[in-house]
Amino acid sequence: MSFWHEKKLGDGIEASEPSMEITSAFVPAFIAAGTPHDFAVFSRYDLRQNLVTVYFSPSAAKFARALWATPCDKPTRYPLRLMLGDARAWDILFPESKHLP
Repeated sequence: MSFWHEKKLGDGIEASEPSMEITSAFVPAFIAAGTPHDFAVFSRYDLRQNLVTVYFSPSAAKFARALWATPCDKPTRYPLRLMLGDARAWDILFPESKHLP
């Protein structure tokens, strides 16, 4: 079974440093995984909680665990943004929203 993973980074200011660390570690992990189109990291900012959370796709699970992310349910498509990875990840990971505006 494939699991999504999440990591709460803190508010906008607190999230900056861990976001940069994830970004710098992404390329080597992506290459080591064979550059799959569904290897992606998404982010969501919750305005009410003032909290940035990143979500790692199932194919990025090993990368996520190395960053102490925890297993979670698949996030809803909106209002995610693709933080790292191939743009094709949207269609692969969220096919149910492919035809939404």
